[in-house]
Amino acid sequence: MLTLRRRWARGLATLAVVASGCVCAAQPPRPAPTRSAATATPIEHLIVIVGENQTFDGLFATYVPKSGAKVRNLLSQGIVNANGSPGPYYALAVQQRAQPAPYYSLQLARKGAYEHLPQPRLAGVIDPQLRDLKPMGDTRFPEDLPPGPFQITRYVPYAKATVPPTLASTMTALSTSTGDPPHRFFQMWQQTGGDNAQPDLYVWVAEKAGIGGDNDGMSPQDPQQGGEPMGFMNMQAGDAAYLRALADRYAISDNYHQSIMGGTGANFYALSTADAAVYNSDGVPAVPPESQIENPDPMPGTENFYQRDGFQGGSYVNCSDAAQPGVAPILQVLAAKGVPSRCDADTYYLVNNCAAGYDLDGHLQPLGPDNFVYPPQYQPTIGAALSARGVSWKWYTGGRDAEDLAVDMKTLRLSFAAAQGKQYNFTGDPLVASKAVMTRPELRSRLQGLAALRRAIASGHLPAVTFVVPKGLDSGHPGYSIVASYEGFLRDVVGAVQANKSLWAHTAIIATTDEGGGFFDSGYIQVVDFFGDGPRVPLWVISPYAKRGHVDHVYHDHASILKFIEYNWQLTPLSPRSRDNLPNPEMNPADPYRPLNSPAVGDLRTLFNF
Repeated sequence: MLTLRRRWARGLATLAVVASGCVCAAQPPRPAPTRSAATATPIEHLIVIVGENQTFDGLFATYVPKSGAKVRNLLSQGIVNANGSPGPYYALAVQQRAQPAPYYSLQLARKGAYEHLPQPRLAGVIDPQLRDLKPMGDTRFPEDLPPGPFQITRYVPYAKATVPPTLASTMTALSTSTGDPPHRFFQMWQQTGGDNAQPDLYVWVAEKAGIGGDNDGMSPQDPQQGGEPMGFMNMQAGDAAYLRALADRYAISDNYHQSIMGGTGANFYALSTADAAVYNSDGVPAVPPESQIENPDPMPGTENFYQRDGFQGGSYVNCSDAAQPGVAPILQVLAAKGVPSRCDADTYYLVNNCAAGYDLDGHLQPLGPDNFVYPPQYQPTIGAALSARGVSWKWYTGGRDAEDLAVDMKTLRLSFAAAQGKQYNFTGDPLVASKAVMTRPELRSRLQGLAALRRAIASGHLPAVTFVVPKGLDSGHPGYSIVASYEGFLRDVVGAVQANKSLWAHTAIIATTDEGGGFFDSGYIQVVDFFGDGPRVPLWVISPYAKRGHVDHVYHDHASILKFIEYNWQLTPLSPRSRDNLPNPEMNPADPYRPLNSPAVGDLRTLFNF
């Protein structure tokens, strides 16, 4: 996601998630929950909660399963020790500098390891008064950090999560927020090389490319980035204790991935469609303004500062044309692995963040070179597919309406538009982009705020399928949120559902993050198509039917959530080209993280015990 400063600067008064009010259900007695359509499993209610910008290693770096299960993380590989210090195989994650190339490349020669990481920066960080800090060096961290992963909470304490989260507690916790690494499409491809076989350029790409020169304040002389990507939480030291407890009690995956290389917008869109958004005119592929077409070739005289990239610039790519900047190196990786690109001819795909083509009331938004909005989309969505099947659903996004923002407006003395600009996740509400949803009032009415979610849980009238996106300050996004805030939000929602015993008995809660936020991860990445996959992100399955203490190694990505929904409620794949058509993986016993029948993604059933 973007920093709050850049959202305000563009007047996009629509951002994300839960900074006030309890999601707790009322005390008994409670009515029985609404029953859903017939299901293939005992799960009658599925709740999908999506936080922001954390990789698996970023949270689970030192996790040791209570059940004795195996897990792939920094500790199990010997990269770090339980106390967060460098382990015997630390060299596996030491970061390298690259030899500059005249064009965008995924085959960069290394020219030596960092002696120390560059000091992390305060990029995107806001203070407890919600004011932007200058992206200067973060002096809480030393200038001689080791050249690989480091424990964030050795220098910045882990804040205590509060339940329920309140605006006051969230603002206080912002004193422990840290810098926001780059998390854009071409940057992530360059950091990982596609499959993450040589994960040693996370810092060099972040430091040299930044988040794109088209953004305000970015320049080749100061891309405003340091060693942030290598930071991790340490569960062995007590960090994220509730998230650890969920893993101990229920099921997690250590092989679940963001669908798209890059950031929030593209990954939330994939979570609702298993596809990528397209620049179009009335459903026909069209050419976006030139200023919005990505060009990751380095500017002359720079090491790796892209020519056109950033929220206020590059966002689209015609990946069917190998002559387009940045496209050929990725196509070469696909060809070497025998993987189709899924790039239709003469089609420009959105691979970074833009605002949706409608406002929340369904009014079209203007397009143009200075309007960072993508056109209405025509791909089938999970929402419309559920409605066609007669299955109830809602997409709850924090900060959508005045009821969600009442405390924010009163406490901070803000107008509705200003409060919404701080809290509503405008790139994490992807169905606002869908013409089928936004032009049909009966579907658009299913897009609601968190106050409506609280009432649905308390009454037991929860839809069969529920998507939940916190307010921005509680999303866990580095810079303007912290992990503890997302932790508190999860604890609040999970506790409310569990308190309604008749609802909990047939419910599964899936919690994850939209993408890794540019943080380091050591896991294998399956090259599925031109768009990804991306690095591993955390995933919990919280349910009476979850395998207890299980760490699942089957390969999954965001399309896996859609595949589970389709299996459970007897839906067909969303479209002929959507990733929910991919087969379930046949996992390799010799390497339990790589499908034998690649490309393939699971449907999450291996995390359940039905």
